[in-house]
Amino acid sequence: MRHKARVISFFIALSLICAAPPYAGEGAAEEVQLPEEEVTTAAEEDASILSPGTVSVVKPEEMEGEHKNLPELLKEVPGLHVVESKGRGAYTVASVRGSTAAEVSVFVDGILMNLGGESAVDLSAIPTANVERIEIYRGYVPARFAGASMGGVINIITKTPDKAGGALSLGAGSYGKFNTSLSYAMPLGGGSFFIGANYERSDGDFEYTNDNNTPYTPEDDYKAKRQNNGYKNSDVLLKWKNDDWSARFGWKRSDRDLPYAAPGADRDDSPQGAQLDTKQTDFSISRRFKSGAVDWGIKAEYLHQNKKYDDEENVLGGWGEQHNEYATDRYGFAIDGAWRLGESHLVEFLADYSKEKLRAEGDIVTTFGGTSDFRREAADVQLQDTISLSKDGTLTFTPIVRWNMWGGDGEFSFGAALSKELPHGWTIRASGGSYNRAPNLYELYGDGAFVRPNENLGWEDGSQWDLGVSWKGKLAGADASASLTYFGRRSNDLIEFVMTSPRYGQYINIGKARVNGIEFEGRAAWEKWDVKLSATWTDAKNATEDYREEQPLPNRPEWEGYLRLSRKFLKDDAATAFAELRYIGENYYDTAGSIKMDDLFTVGVGLHWRIRERLKLTLGVDDIFDEGPELKMYSVKNGPERTMWYPLQGRTFYATLTWEF
Repeated sequence: MRHKARVISFFIALSLICAAPPYAGEGAAEEVQLPEEEVTTAAEEDASILSPGTVSVVKPEEMEGEHKNLPELLKEVPGLHVVESKGRGAYTVASVRGSTAAEVSVFVDGILMNLGGESAVDLSAIPTANVERIEIYRGYVPARFAGASMGGVINIITKTPDKAGGALSLGAGSYGKFNTSLSYAMPLGGGSFFIGANYERSDGDFEYTNDNNTPYTPEDDYKAKRQNNGYKNSDVLLKWKNDDWSARFGWKRSDRDLPYAAPGADRDDSPQGAQLDTKQTDFSISRRFKSGAVDWGIKAEYLHQNKKYDDEENVLGGWGEQHNEYATDRYGFAIDGAWRLGESHLVEFLADYSKEKLRAEGDIVTTFGGTSDFRREAADVQLQDTISLSKDGTLTFTPIVRWNMWGGDGEFSFGAALSKELPHGWTIRASGGSYNRAPNLYELYGDGAFVRPNENLGWEDGSQWDLGVSWKGKLAGADASASLTYFGRRSNDLIEFVMTSPRYGQYINIGKARVNGIEFEGRAAWEKWDVKLSATWTDAKNATEDYREEQPLPNRPEWEGYLRLSRKFLKDDAATAFAELRYIGENYYDTAGSIKMDDLFTVGVGLHWRIRERLKLTLGVDDIFDEGPELKMYSVKNGPERTMWYPLQGRTFYATLTWEF
């Protein structure tokens, strides 16, 4: 296998480390005990408890009522770029440290959302109303997450309230926006039970300037209203948990309009376009055990998705393949745990198995003779050891070994992290390792219409590293924290989509890439004021030895930044005013670096007001200067600015009333 020699060497080194005492100096027997492996609520503020690598935590509760979906919440995380190529509420994915979207794993309550029949996880379809926190892992990924994610992991954890009560919210906003949410928690059967139900919709019919697909003749430009751009999302979540058992049931539905590309369209006589309706159901049950020094658990899960694509008027593409349905079933089993070896070793392990089946019906089968049934098996075995190398516990070394199997083929990967706590709240850390990803069903077998199969597609692989410093303490009277990280990654055999004719394309192992960058994240909280700041510089280049070499990778802006300021006022801090500033630098659409879009700077303001003890009103406006619809794209070499294929929604007013009971 690719890394066989290095893996064998790593196993030998790991066995020697585990066998030897971690610290040979005086007083070694008095080493401090490592922290517990289970992350508690009190530990959430300390990212070092979650991972020895780089991790950020987003708490939606702090922005409750602001009509933020998952992509909006993730925009504050450094090193993560949200790709909204078709606008707010449409298909949205994430790139982490220059990765492709397919290289980012997304978990919800431990259930992997990445499916073999999808090119990536659509973040806009994951509800956030019942989310307690979102953890974003970059670089080193702990063993509790299956797979060797090349980009990183987005881990979404829903609420598990510890007391009875509920909440009801109603919200409305510009362009037909409406949402409502109801949740309730209660003790049940010796544990806690939680139910949450949510609904949101939007017409998305904002105004913008349309160049009529003739950028050289501005005299025929006109004011257009975005058409066929709406969506409706619904979801229900049920959870039950006690000290040993936990069970989860989730259901969600997304009904989404698929509009035309805007230039020359969006007239009163424009055709309807297509509709994409997606339904997903998941269920999981798990049991935790304690056996001496071993804390372990088992889990079983099932996920079903049905996706229906329907273009009633056969107007998008016009090839007659616009009526298709895809049904996915995946079930899996896992065992994981932590084994404390003495006072200085905490060994964590994970083994899982899953089987996925994808069934396709419609034009892709009847018209084009496509394949209707796909099956795939996957398994992961992962081992991680957190080793205290100093008697005071301030120096830790965390190696990890993974074996990941997909479709009968397996690959090894490995990594390690080193962390040293210094006086006065400083910590330095470094991590590195190899990563890989198997091609998914969509990339291997295509869609039967525009994407041709390539069953010889190979695994992606690569390596990445980072070096960072963090600090936590007092700054000008504020509780403050900050981190600065320099990162790099190298990728081989990148899976890219290449057009093989004017109509057809195919996924091929054709690319190499190199990425370097710097991430900064900081926060300061005074009695009345709170400041959050993040910034990212990324140099992402194509390293393939052809016409694209040294060209910037698409959807990886060089600069990106976020700033949020908030101020409490009124009696008992009943009100909080806030402002958000976001910047996305110039960005490229294509791998040749020939099509570029302008940079975007937006400002949002708002107010949280607790009218009564259990009644809160939120008012605000996003993109107050209406910059989104003004965003343009252009050819790098020549040509004027022109209307974006999919313009972005701009100034958006919103209001939410929340009642707790």
